[in-house]
This record gives sequence, C-alpha cells and structure tokens, in this order.
Amino acid sequence: MPQPEQPHTILLVHCHYRLPGGEDAVFAAECAMLQAHGHRVITYERNNDAGGLAQKLLLPLRAIYSTKTVREVRALIRKEQVDLVHVHNTLLTISPSVFQACFKEHVPAVQTLHNFRIFCPNGILMRDGHVCEECPQHGLGCAVRHSCYRGSRAQSLVCAGIYAFHRLLGTYRKVNLITLTEFDRSKLLEFNRKASRPVFTPERLYCKPNGVAAPNHSPLPWAQRKNQIVFAGRLEELKGLRTAIEAWQLLGPDAPQLIVAGTGPLEAWAKENAPDTVTFTGQLPHGTLTELLDQSRAALCPSLCYESFALIPAEAHAVGTPVLASDLGNVGAAVQEGIDGLHFAPGNAAALADAVRKLQNVGETFDLTAMQQKACQAYNAEQNYRELMTIYREIMRNENS
Repeated sequence: MPQPEQPHTILLVHCHYRLPGGEDAVFAAECAMLQAHGHRVITYERNNDAGGLAQKLLLPLRAIYSTKTVREVRALIRKEQVDLVHVHNTLLTISPSVFQACFKEHVPAVQTLHNFRIFCPNGILMRDGHVCEECPQHGLGCAVRHSCYRGSRAQSLVCAGIYAFHRLLGTYRKVNLITLTEFDRSKLLEFNRKASRPVFTPERLYCKPNGVAAPNHSPLPWAQRKNQIVFAGRLEELKGLRTAIEAWQLLGPDAPQLIVAGTGPLEAWAKENAPDTVTFTGQLPHGTLTELLDQSRAALCPSLCYESFALIPAEAHAVGTPVLASDLGNVGAAVQEGIDGLHFAPGNAAALADAVRKLQNVGETFDLTAMQQKACQAYNAEQNYRELMTIYREIMRNENS
C-alpha cells in the first residue's frame, strides 16, 4: 500500500502563558522547521490576558468550551484548506473545544503533550514539593481539594472542570497525542489503564522528542572551560532553584560559579539568599545561553518534578557539556551516571553539593565528543522532522481508512 502524502497546509495552534517558557520556544521552532521544509503553516495563537472585567468573568466558561475558538478555527480550516491541525497548548483561552472544530471539519488533529494536564490539573504531578499522582488514581477532584492550580481552589475547579467536561465528551479519545519522552508515554498509559473509563485511545499515542539545534563545532575541551555551572529555566520551586542556592551555601567560597539564567517567582528569594559564588543574568537569548553552556563545566537541572522534556540536558549534551541532574523523571532519565553527567537525590542540597565536588574530580574523564555526537543524532532537526512526518502520515492514513 503506498504511503499517504504528508500534509501540505498545517494549522499550528498555541495559547501562550503569561510567562514565556519552553512550550512557546518549541511552538516557534516547530513552525520554523515545517516552513523550512516547504510546508504552508498557518497559526492560531492566543494568550491568557483576559482583558476587561466582562472577559475575566466569562473566562472560566470559555476555558471549558469556547464557541469563538470553534467558529474561528472552522473558518480557518475551510479558508486555508488545512490538511492537519497540530495543537500545542489550549489552556486557558483556546480551550480543548478547538478539537471540536477539527471533528466538524473532518480534519485530523494531534496535540503535543508538554505536561500531564489531561490527568493532573496543575500539569506537573507535584504537590507540596513532592511528586503526587493522586488525581490520576482518585480523580480530578483531588486537585480542587488541594488547590493545586496556582494555589487557588476556584482556579483549580475551572482547570479540573475543563478536563472533566472533555472526558465526558470523549474529546481526547478522538485526538492523536504526542508525548515528548518514553517516560511520559509509559506514565500516561499507566494512568489510562487505571482510569475508570479510558481518557485517550492508546493506539493514538505517539512519542517524539523536541528538536535541538546542533552546533557546527566540536566541544570545547574540559581544561579550556570556565569553572562555572549553569542553571537555566524559570526561577520557581519546582525547578529546584532553592536546592541549588542551598547547595552553593554549603559549598562555600571555593565553589564553581553558578550562573542562574531566567526569571520567575523565586527570583527575589534566590538573590537575597545566594552567596557571592552565584550570578544572576535574567532571561537570555537562546544563542547566548548555548554559548554559555558551551563554555561551562556543567548544566544544573535540580528539578523536583517529572518534567515533560529535559530540554536543558539535551541542549547541554548537544554542545558536549555534562549535566548534574536530580534522579527523577525525565531529567534523571536524560543522564547516564558517569557517562554524560551525574545524579543526585532531588531536593537534597547536601547531595547536590557532593555531586558538584565529584564533578570537579571526574569531569575531565567525560568523553565530551561522544556525548555531543549521541545528542546530535537523537535530537537533530532533520531527525526530528522525519519523525514528525512519520507520525503525520500515520495519522492521515488512519483517519482516511
């Protein structure tokens, strides 16, 4: 049987969060990748600025089902003759009702799952600083009881309501889904089996990592690297920044310099408590961050949650830089102990301090060139594009059969 043609006109859908993050970067990168390969890309984008009082009052209802989204996306599909719709984020102002537009227009739909939100309203399977799988096991009402979304019971009720409503509609059973890692895929399949009624169709679940730009030079030798370690990401509890600051307090004045790149709610606390061996740069352009990783002895990923895709480890390995990673979820799975980095117990500042000391002793034994080659083979743009097209073609074949 001949393979179905890959889609020519693709509608990419994304709702931007108030604070820019990895999902926004992936959305932009995938858009550019598809355009570079000759696809016609249409975008439907919104942000979560609710506007005036009337809009804010209506937001909870529109977050569950937006007739505006359905109307506008149906019109776009017809006008642009869209072959396939690829969704990245629907929370809050787009809403999962975007898929109803696809169903009504008989156009295949796929969503990249950047988090665990279809089972966990706060998306990260974490509560009170620890991994929590209560909602997948006992229902979305657990998130409301614990005020898991933004610390608000009202907002948690809205978020839980979105996914409860679309479970009743069976929305996600008709949508194709892409996880970013095998860890995510196995977790979602586990949760789906335990659900009283399947939330999604296992045969519609695919796995494809994000792409990472490959450098055009060999990694900088260990001896030429600056005695510094890079933490890059949102400055918040779940990323483990507090653990990092406490570890550098323990390491004392002889610690390698810790470069903290990013902004977020924990920034003020971190600056107030950080020793002189910690430097804050704010949000950095991607190219500048890549150069920083290239010059440093390690990237630091002390995450306290599973994460959805370990982007910083992938980008660090792509320039031949080892990673110090908490031994948890996708961040832990991205690092092979003693091969391309070191593990430490999540949330344990003393264990992180020990890992930093160990790195100083064993860092020069890492094969930085092999580390880079492996990462570039796994995450390079061409490989990423081929994997995405394989998924697209299978989706279109299944939809047309």
